Amino acid sequence: KVWYVIDDRKSGRVHRFTPSAYHFIRLMDGQRTVDRIWKEATGLMGSAAPGQEEVIQLLGQLHANDLLRGDIVPDSAELFVRFEKQTASLWLANLKNPLSIRLPLWDPDAFLKATLPWVRPVFGWAGFIAWLALVSVGIVLAASHWGELTENMTDQILAAENLAIIWLAFPFIKALHEMGHAYAARALGGEVHEMGIMLLALMAVPYVDASCSAGFRDKWQRALVGSAGMMVELAVAAIAMVLWVQVEPGSFRALLYNVMLIASISTLIFNGNPLLRYDGYYILSDLIEIPNLGFRANQHWKRLAERHLFGVRDPDPQDASLGERCWYVFYAPAALAYRFLV
Repeated sequence: KVWYVIDDRKSGRVHRFTPSAYHFIRLMDGQRTVDRIWKEATGLMGSAAPGQEEVIQLLGQLHANDLLRGDIVPDSAELFVRFEKQTASLWLANLKNPLSIRLPLWDPDAFLKATLPWVRPVFGWAGFIAWLALVSVGIVLAASHWGELTENMTDQILAAENLAIIWLAFPFIKALHEMGHAYAARALGGEVHEMGIMLLALMAVPYVDASCSAGFRDKWQRALVGSAGMMVELAVAAIAMVLWVQVEPGSFRALLYNVMLIASISTLIFNGNPLLRYDGYYILSDLIEIPNLGFRANQHWKRLAERHLFGVRDPDPQDASLGERCWYVFYAPAALAYRFLV
């Protein structure tokens, strides 16, 4: 299914529209009236053109998201009320999920733009080959020292002094992870205007809003932004593995062991898992081109239950293809089962 995306860089939001809605929007040139636009759209698209109710809903959506411009005096009171609602919604989102509270602190875009020339070579083929070689060396070393790495692994991880090392190292590793997302988005032409701290289960973890990548035309570019953080972590894990082999037992070696653990196993199990709402989920959604995969899958199962248990015969509002329905049928129960297991 084709979607058209409007990237509002002033607000940092991305809006997705159907082809009929987009073609209607394209006719809004500031000269035509709404009635004329609707008639022209009907003449161009026929039955695919939006109806009058859909046009009213579309105009309301555009106005609510500050995407309309006209020769009218701005309503300051309305703008203030809208700002208050946006602020309240952010706080409400934090209250609904108190174990994952976001605190925006900094607009990093100017810093990313200034330092991008130093980082840009990493995003070429030479950078990818160097990354692949480094990670391959780390994997080979890990395989050759597997017995030593896994000996009394559970006892090592759960030791009090080791948990303290993990608690201290985790935020720094995740900061590198988030900068990977930020630089990837900036290298591909996006803008990153929000960076802050997320209080994740009482641990301060950096985060970056790289949602600008949703406006990229190429799904592989969107997937690269989503995977950049994990690629950075795997490189860090490989470097830690190389150093771990070289140093003698002690505090520094223990730190390297934990860095390897966090940046490899942890990031692959959690960030790389598409059944959780982390990087792997968004990468999968981009590659199969089904936005909001989890929500759509849950809605599909809800309609199946309503149809077969209660006899509801309403048409599918998503108008999903056979391939999309197959993903919905598989994804929702798999994600639910995984959450119960974890």
